[in-house]
Amino acid sequence: MKKVSITCVLIVGLIFGMGAWSQTTAQESSSDEPITIVEYSDYQCPACAYFHPIVEKVKEKYGDQVDFKMKYFPLNSHQYAALAARAAQAAKNQGKFYEMHSLLFENQNRWSSSGSPTSIFVNFAKELELDIDQFKNDLNAAETQKIVMEQRQEGRSAGVNATPTFFIEGEKVDPLPRNFQEFDQLVQQYIGE
Repeated sequence: MKKVSITCVLIVGLIFGMGAWSQTTAQESSSDEPITIVEYSDYQCPACAYFHPIVEKVKEKYGDQVDFKMKYFPLNSHQYAALAARAAQAAKNQGKFYEMHSLLFENQNRWSSSGSPTSIFVNFAKELELDIDQFKNDLNAAETQKIVMEQRQEGRSAGVNATPTFFIEGEKVDPLPRNFQEFDQLVQQYIGE
């Protein structure tokens, strides 16, 4: 009987002790973990280009507190959006995603109004000192197209129907913030939780 009582006390102690340990550990680690922001974006979308510098300011201000993920969501209404996404992915294959990403948004008017932006994208790749043969191959590769379309489908499944669409910690941001200050306030709400 004594053994059963001692065993029960030990089991109860372990259960409560583990619960307390789990809560402490979760609390300690949650303050160190970044919040996740996912953006579904279209490189030919003027609204996405408008948000590019806002997103950059958020990343600059919060650094490691924010884990920012960009996903491709080329709209059918934008003729060169999928090609631009493939250019970004081709640059990513050589470790220069964000550099190409920025060039695409900063020069959106130039390439989106050209008759054929491929040569402009190749010039961006040269500017970034990428291996041009690899860039061209990756730009036209079925695997690159597959990645872009899979991300677009993932967005559709998540309820994306316009660009840009942001999710913070899995919650869709609606309505969109109109400027950096509003975006900043929104991020602070999640970081403060």
